[in-house]
Amino acid sequence: MSITNRYLNQLGPQLTERDLAIIRDVGRFKLMSGGQLERLYFADCSDTSRARNRQAVLRRLTGHRVLARVGQRRVGGAQRGSASYLYTLDVAGQHLAQSTSSRPRRPYSWYEPTVAHFLAVAELYVTLTEAARGGRFTVLDFQAEPYCWRSFGHRTLKPDAFVQLGVVHPDGRRRKGSFFIEVDRANQYGAKIETKLPQYLAYYQHHRQTWPDQSFPRVVFLAPHEQRVSYLRRLVAERPEAQRLFTVGLLDELVAVTLDR
Repeated sequence: MSITNRYLNQLGPQLTERDLAIIRDVGRFKLMSGGQLERLYFADCSDTSRARNRQAVLRRLTGHRVLARVGQRRVGGAQRGSASYLYTLDVAGQHLAQSTSSRPRRPYSWYEPTVAHFLAVAELYVTLTEAARGGRFTVLDFQAEPYCWRSFGHRTLKPDAFVQLGVVHPDGRRRKGSFFIEVDRANQYGAKIETKLPQYLAYYQHHRQTWPDQSFPRVVFLAPHEQRVSYLRRLVAERPEAQRLFTVGLLDELVAVTLDR
């Protein structure tokens, strides 16, 4: 099927606000699972209709060439059907993202070492969004790569994500918390986590000199298991100047780690 301007003009009015939000988020993270999309956009459905509605919407968007299934379908486990597929923007979705976002992403090209990384960053956003529904905090900003990157001098700091939360305390007080997030899987693609410590310290010094009145975001390293957490904490402990900037925790403790800061 050829994707023409006429086709896009005819497709546009058929898309719901939820469809457009799915396009926005899949474009933002490049790759998301059907299960992640279900948790974001079908949580208000009943337990019996949630999977059915998700399947219908993703099947329709795939048929319209808005989304594309990529990689191999996962077999078995708790998730079946479209929840077990990975999705990226297809040709029509890429065109629509160009017109609806001031910062569209480049199309995703399958490359096995990046798959877990993209899904892990998307999972951060899904987890925070789910937790925010309880009303204790709001997600004020979530920037994925490359928009969370920070240039200074001739260098570029490349966190996995930048997050800003609005936290509501039990006594009614409100505060904002900002975080650079690093997802360490104990088998990290790209720059090793150890090399990020001096990069963050250099950017911190630049930040202090350039914006002395602005607070610096907390840097959160998230690891998959306690052994890796202990290792990362030792790395931080070796640099006394880093201890007040860095927090290390488990991936499963993302909400607790950020809200406790």
